[in-house]
Amino acid sequence: MDATPPPRREAREEALAQVSALVDAGGEAFLRGEFPSARELFDRAAAAAARIDTPPHHPDVQAVHAQALINRATTADRMGDHTVAVGSFRAALALCDPLPEPAGRILRASALVNMAQALLHTGDFDGGQEALEETRALLTTARDGEAPPPDSDTADLLIGCLVALTELTIQRERWPRAHELATESLDVVLRHRPELAGRPLLNLSAIALATGRTALAEDFAHQALSAFQGAGTLAGAAEAQQALAQLYLRSGRTDEARSLLDAAQVFFEEAGMGRQSGIGLDLLGLLAALDADHTRAAELYVRGLARLEEAGAPVAAAEIRVRLAAALHATARYEECERQLSLAQEAFTASGLGLRRAQTDYFHAVLLADRLPDTPSPGTPGPGPAPGTDPGPGAALLGRAVALAVPAALAIDAVRFTLVNGAQRERWHQEIAAPAMRLAFRLAVRAGAGPLVAQLIESQCAGTPLAGTPLAGGPNTGSDDGTAPQPPRFLDPLDFPDPGRATREAVQNSARDAVQNSAQDSARDSARDSARDSAQDSAQDAVQDAVQTTAPDTPRDGPPTDTFRLGAALADVAAEAGLLVAPPPRLILDRTGAVALEPYLAEAEARYGGRIRDARKVRTW
Repeated sequence: MDATPPPRREAREEALAQVSALVDAGGEAFLRGEFPSARELFDRAAAAAARIDTPPHHPDVQAVHAQALINRATTADRMGDHTVAVGSFRAALALCDPLPEPAGRILRASALVNMAQALLHTGDFDGGQEALEETRALLTTARDGEAPPPDSDTADLLIGCLVALTELTIQRERWPRAHELATESLDVVLRHRPELAGRPLLNLSAIALATGRTALAEDFAHQALSAFQGAGTLAGAAEAQQALAQLYLRSGRTDEARSLLDAAQVFFEEAGMGRQSGIGLDLLGLLAALDADHTRAAELYVRGLARLEEAGAPVAAAEIRVRLAAALHATARYEECERQLSLAQEAFTASGLGLRRAQTDYFHAVLLADRLPDTPSPGTPGPGPAPGTDPGPGAALLGRAVALAVPAALAIDAVRFTLVNGAQRERWHQEIAAPAMRLAFRLAVRAGAGPLVAQLIESQCAGTPLAGTPLAGGPNTGSDDGTAPQPPRFLDPLDFPDPGRATREAVQNSARDAVQNSAQDSARDSARDSARDSAQDSAQDAVQDAVQTTAPDTPRDGPPTDTFRLGAALADVAAEAGLLVAPPPRLILDRTGAVALEPYLAEAEARYGGRIRDARKVRTW
């Protein structure tokens, strides 16, 4: 029973009603995409709630105070003020602890799932993971893991948790797990909240794009746009439209992309969305680079970088630094180019994105190779000096390029052994790993490093072990937690980490009469077609490889090779059958025990983390 004297209780209830009205008004502004107005209203609500949230604390006041802080933090995060958002979320969590059930649990889960998003933007992936795990525990424990009823607050929070977990795995570039989570979240949404289908569809688009299925990515992005428009979610529709612009850039449809991006920047500036406007400047810089206007591109990249740094988004800032380095290189500003690459490498390492660091090192090696005297650009034919003859200052550049290219190529190439699908493995090899390995070969040849060239060839010809198959004298394969390591997304000038946003005008002018059932059917059809096409591609690739591939020789001693090692074709068949393959074993070159590429493997594993080769060793003679 409330023992507060009636006059004081009436004053508190009146003040509480005013705070609630501010929170409601802020929520309406947020849904309209008017983020500066929403933030100002939530700031006023939080300040007013703090004035009346005094001892003895009343749970109703604390609950409204916590909600105001959560809403303020969510708006700050959308506007790119991620550090402030995290602080506000933590303040809200402190208010949730003493609240009674179920209000305290629901508010705490709401704060955690939204804080996880802000932590991901700051590059704190471990913190985001912890917040999401606590959210899931809070929600599923209360209901013994059962699916929540469609009209409950718990349903929305669980959906948000699944979507955020998907985005976390996307950021960490764990594509099989990301696809699994995105599919699961889409299924849950279509059963309980079909109007929220846009977000998992957009995640599926990002995953398809990163793993080389551009047509499927575009299909998912169109479906996401229809879902957002059907639900009247302007901000979500904007994200889907800029995601389409990104896809248009990737497929060379620059005019279509330009019209979206130009208008998108107006939307971001008006909405006060700093992080998204930074990404928009990044994309506009890429358009300028594609037009060969490298000076203009560098200017746009610098502006975008400033926005992202102000927003506290180090990973996105590192991505733009790589493209800025390319523009600086094109204008012969090599010293500044090197500085930007170094800062990007440091940021990726600090965020635990070792393979993204490997991709950046590969790109760095490409730029160094381009500076070598009398040599064609990487990937283009043309005469050059004889192997082993690189006099003058080019020798130092060549040495640096080899030191970067070989470990990076080994790390990038090793990713294909983590994919549980033959078609994806082949796509990764052809589109991503092969260019990196070709650069390593070419630089090694030019440096006159005959033993290195021979060891690279030996390494590429090695077979593929099945995961979990023990070899004599060696441990089982698989990562420390029993799962295969996951692949990263390749970083090149046309690959961006975040789905984008589009313009307020474009969103408002878009058709809003999308049929929800059609979107749902299309989503399911796309997912089914994707799985069927992958299986067909894998089977066709395996048959073709089986005709053309010769199995490696069997060692003189030990078990027969076919008990633990597969050629490329059979590895794809095994993968399609659901059998994981593992990183190749280390190759012993001679009776002294020398291991092929040992110093480069050690450098790659130390620099990028994870395993490049299995710990087991196999003789090559």
